[in-house]
Amino acid sequence: MMENAQAQLLVKIHEEITKGSFTDLQIICRDGTTTGSRIVLAAMSSYFRAMFNSDMAESQTGVLNLPTVSLPVLQAIIKMCLCGNNLVSESNCMEILDAAEMMQLDHIKELCNIFLKESLVLTAENCLNWWRLSKLYNFHDLSNRAFSYLADEFPDFVETENVVHLSKVELMEIISKEEMKCTEDFILKGAMKWIEYNNPDQDDVKLIFENVRLDYVDSQFLFDDVVYSDIACKYKSVQEMIRKSLTVLGRRTARSRVNPVRPYLFVLHHNQTSLLSCFTSENKWEDIPPAPVEPGAWYSAAGLDDKIYITGGSNKEKCTLIYNTARKVWTVGPDLTHDHYFHCMATANSKVYSIGGYYSNTIEELSESETHWQVVGDLGLRRYYTFPVTVGENILVMGGTTFSAGSDVIHCFNTRTRSVSQLNTKLPCSSELLRGSVLLPDVYLLDDDGHVMHLQVSNTGGDIQIHIKSTTEWKSFGLFFGVTHRDGSLLCFKKYEISKFNLAEGKEEQITFPTPPRNGDVYNVYNVCTVSSGKTS
Repeated sequence: MMENAQAQLLVKIHEEITKGSFTDLQIICRDGTTTGSRIVLAAMSSYFRAMFNSDMAESQTGVLNLPTVSLPVLQAIIKMCLCGNNLVSESNCMEILDAAEMMQLDHIKELCNIFLKESLVLTAENCLNWWRLSKLYNFHDLSNRAFSYLADEFPDFVETENVVHLSKVELMEIISKEEMKCTEDFILKGAMKWIEYNNPDQDDVKLIFENVRLDYVDSQFLFDDVVYSDIACKYKSVQEMIRKSLTVLGRRTARSRVNPVRPYLFVLHHNQTSLLSCFTSENKWEDIPPAPVEPGAWYSAAGLDDKIYITGGSNKEKCTLIYNTARKVWTVGPDLTHDHYFHCMATANSKVYSIGGYYSNTIEELSESETHWQVVGDLGLRRYYTFPVTVGENILVMGGTTFSAGSDVIHCFNTRTRSVSQLNTKLPCSSELLRGSVLLPDVYLLDDDGHVMHLQVSNTGGDIQIHIKSTTEWKSFGLFFGVTHRDGSLLCFKKYEISKFNLAEGKEEQITFPTPPRNGDVYNVYNVCTVSSGKTS
């Protein structure tokens, strides 16, 4: 009842301002003049509050100049703030967004963000503009959507004039993208069109051509349209790259970067700087180069696209390492904000999360496009040896050790609201250490005491339901193991061996797998789909 009275009061204030009653301010907009109230504007926005509390001319003269804001937009913003109406439309969205940014009205900006998410139709003509604007206003979802559209529809984008108006950074972000659906010919056409218009220096041209997969370009196109082009004639480094491509690789047709991928299993096999081992779908081991940093024991990992992110460890608690499974190279990422050790990691909505552990309760987030970790949540207590399950925008943190004892608790972290809650459903066993494999709705868990648990997880309208399907006994693998599901069985990876548990029969199968090439402690395993390449052993 009180809320209704407050809402009615604000509506009446808006009505009086609209009539011109009780106003003490003249407002000069880009296309018209109106009156207003200082106290109302100051209450709406810290931007106006600071202006009227200072020695600025507006506070002395009672005249407010807003030369970049149209009168209809100002009136719409005031009405939205006071009356709660949503007046954002296709015709005024950008103007409202610009004005809300200036006036520091985040809730109005969010209304624009929601409108664009629901209503924006991207085209080859407008996707670059929306990509830039959404990055400018930190609309991450819209930015990712616009960039994905631009990349997916790159052949149409190349035909527009917008391609030559890309910045160098924007062009490099597009042409270096690992997964492009179009054939490489279109990527090369776009790059050449940009070079011809912008006339960059020699080093930039070389860098651009290094990021084009010339071995994917149709050789006839290279010969007919590139070899004798002004660009190739002007830059010797480009000539050399084209020559090598034609002579070494011979005749070929155009290909895209979307190659057939195969599931690979990456084992956290710790042995000094040898942090990973790769186990293929053909039950063969592939070499993984050593990491540039030794994080120490009990680091954790998560796979996102074709990259594996490794964080924490006993020696480098804030360390981040990234392994590109397609290119087979390591890079050092940004440091975590807090120390993480015995923690777990998960991915959701193209972001990586480092969760809890022995030293910290915090949940930290890293986006692929970002350069630093951000604390986005807190479990409220120390939990380690846990297992995460991503369900839509939620990450379920299961089991593990709390207060030096095994736990059957499931926490839920919502990546959108950043809230942490505890589910009513508990695991069938309290486990000090939990490993698992996720094939939603099925989740298979194995703990340090040898309990094999089968759960089914559903998410209906944000309501997460967990059903316990079965619990069976296997054997204890202690603390150093990882588990994955394959063809109706669980594969358990240990320091020197691989064991197989038939889920239907509830017993171990006697089968011989090749011995791991490394004998380091195993902390977990991760399935990643990547390009099939490299030597097997």
